[in-house]
Amino acid sequence: MEKAFKTISCWIIFITLPLIFLLNSIEITAFDLDFYGVQYDKNQVVENTGIKKPELMNMTKEMLQYLKGDRQDLKVYGEVNGQKQLIFNEKERTHMEDVKELFSKGFIFRNFSLVFFVISFIYLVFIKKEKRKVAKAIFLSATITILIFIILGMIISTDFSKYFDIFHYIFFDNDLWQLDPKESILINLVPLGFFQSIVIRIALYFFGSLLFCILLSGWYLKKFKKTNYIFIK
Repeated sequence: MEKAFKTISCWIIFITLPLIFLLNSIEITAFDLDFYGVQYDKNQVVENTGIKKPELMNMTKEMLQYLKGDRQDLKVYGEVNGQKQLIFNEKERTHMEDVKELFSKGFIFRNFSLVFFVISFIYLVFIKKEKRKVAKAIFLSATITILIFIILGMIISTDFSKYFDIFHYIFFDNDLWQLDPKESILINLVPLGFFQSIVIRIALYFFGSLLFCILLSGWYLKKFKKTNYIFIK
């Protein structure tokens, strides 16, 4: 029974580590207000929406507060081409409700993963003194994840728009995300180029975290060499 608990704990660490880092990377990037400012300049959002930069940043701040759950609704008013109006129409607000729910589920999933990771880590390292097993689980998890995501990145880069649509088909059960750039302010705030940039930024945070784990666990395994195999004693 003890051997089974050790094995399960190793697998929990192996599986939850990349999930935690990925969802953390998404949260850090998605709620970085400065990142939006840079992207608005890059994608000429002021010209495409008729909304001045300070107004755009205020709107974005309120939108991010909504996604975090710190705001009740997304009925945001601002000046468009000099006239004050409701920024997001009903279709856009309904879509953002779906996005908010997706973020909420992601936060919950990340938090549960973190709890299971910490429990397994404490059990193996401090109770069972299996530091080497933990180091191997972390090293393999981070290494395999990086290789998988490099392959996925190469595939997605061949046609980002296609795989961007596939992502929406998987995570949304409606077509509210299909917005017309001629009518929608939301799609002009975050055009395809914005999502390409945010994916790259997430990947940098994600890979950086995993690389740190590879270096740290690899150093430990090299320093404390021992003929031992992962998941078995």
